[in-house]
Amino acid sequence: MRPFHLAFPVNDLLKTERFYVDVLGCSIGRRTKRSINFNFHGHQIVAHLVSEMPNNTGDGKVDGKKVPPFHFGLVMEYTQWHEFREELIRTGIDFRLQPHVRYRGKVGEQATMFLNDPSGNAIEFKSFKDDERLFATVDGKEHTAGGGVIESESSK
Repeated sequence: MRPFHLAFPVNDLLKTERFYVDVLGCSIGRRTKRSINFNFHGHQIVAHLVSEMPNNTGDGKVDGKKVPPFHFGLVMEYTQWHEFREELIRTGIDFRLQPHVRYRGKVGEQATMFLNDPSGNAIEFKSFKDDERLFATVDGKEHTAGGGVIESESSK
């Protein structure tokens, strides 16, 4: 499978460029007067200038936290996520949703944090201790938040 492509609206190309390059470490590809093409860690994302941002805040809830229903992001290696979190904290970044562990003790346990870009687009960075758990569920618990509780060998 090839890298994904995502196009998203922004209301200021200069601030968007600074954020995606300086904060997120993206490089720039093609650009026009109304768009910037970024290399988002191997994936193509394109910021398109709009006159008015859509309201994508919504009222989504995940594991008791207010998570915007429209967001995009990266699944990072576990140590890489922690290093990035520390770098963001050192630079004084404002988190949309503070770094935390979601679904603790469940098969879907993950470290996660959300940032806003300068136009208010939500970006999630998450990580799993075990990458095999990215899509994992416990049999019969597929619709349970976090994919179901992991049973220890002694409790079976």
